[in-house]
Amino acid sequence: MKWAIVFYALFSVNGEPVEHISWGLTFPHHEKCIEFFDANKDRLIEGAGDFADANIEGDAVMLVELGCAHATADFEGPSEEAEVTLKMPLWRGDAI
Repeated sequence: MKWAIVFYALFSVNGEPVEHISWGLTFPHHEKCIEFFDANKDRLIEGAGDFADANIEGDAVMLVELGCAHATADFEGPSEEAEVTLKMPLWRGDAI
């Protein structure tokens, strides 16, 4: 099992919550993740929107929440599904 602090994004897709995490940027603790978010907030929010446009199908897709979380995954097993805990929301949309 491996773990890291990662960014998570919560989307509303046709009224249903859909969560995605990013292993592209990992941090040793929440404080570093928060610092990075504060320095890059606009680009991260825009990037989450670009991700949704390219990867999520649905008539109504909205970014609802963006933040840091603790993610644990077993990359050796049959699945790369991650367990996401200790979520710290850093941005919430106005759509809900």
